[in-house]
Amino acid sequence: MRFTTLCRAAAVVATIACLTTGAARADDDEDCNNIMDELKKLSERLMNTTDPKGIGPVCAATGQLLGIIKASREVAAECYDEGRKRDQILLTFDKAAKDMESKIDSVCK
Repeated sequence: MRFTTLCRAAAVVATIACLTTGAARADDDEDCNNIMDELKKLSERLMNTTDPKGIGPVCAATGQLLGIIKASREVAAECYDEGRKRDQILLTFDKAAKDMESKIDSVCK
């Protein structure tokens, strides 16, 4: 597993956070978008402050990013209105989590 894998995963989180803007329920828009923004910032902070050397640190950073992806998915599931846009957002998070778990399973034993 490479550090670039972490970068791609963080890009997925950031992209989805941008996509979710406008999908929230009207009365919860600000709260939902604020939570998603904070999760995006957390993933960016992880990517900007982490330069793992060796398999252990790479696996640890990847696990942290997987946690952010899963948290983001749960926020989106609770915050956003049911419908095609929400379903696509959840599907994207599910795919990102599955891909990340697969990489972790194959490298971090």
